[in-house]
Amino acid sequence: PIVGGPVAPTQRLSNLLDIILKPLCHNVKSFVRDDLEFLRHLPDHVESNTTLVTLDVVNLYTNITARLGQEALCYWIEKCRNNIDERFTTQFLTEATDLVLKTNIFMFNDRYFHQVKFTAMGTKIAQTYATLTRGYQEEMLYIRICEKLGEEYHEFIKMNWK
Repeated sequence: PIVGGPVAPTQRLSNLLDIILKPLCHNVKSFVRDDLEFLRHLPDHVESNTTLVTLDVVNLYTNITARLGQEALCYWIEKCRNNIDERFTTQFLTEATDLVLKTNIFMFNDRYFHQVKFTAMGTKIAQTYATLTRGYQEEMLYIRICEKLGEEYHEFIKMNWK
């Protein structure tokens, strides 16, 4: 379910987390803020033998487990520690995010429901959380490709990946 977050008890905490963590998204190599930024990434000229490829993640939010999301948050917080005010520890940020995502309670047809799995879509932090999680998976994939295929592919990927 997608539940509107503005009336949720955790909305202010979710908004604070989003303010703190959203700048980390710019470190995700595949992050594109919006359609205008995407257009700026397109080259002026494309060779006729070029194949353009796009990918979409199906059910992104419902495929992020709590363990994976926490692992990703820790990775980006530690990697980009200098971008986060020192008052906000890794423990605070991960526990607060966990609290926001685990207290997604909503009413439908006069019945209350509590979402206990995956990522709640209506809370402010959800998009940033999903972006950082997907970026973490990309980073881990990049490392594994380089380990398995060697230095030649490492240099190719490094040169061609944002």
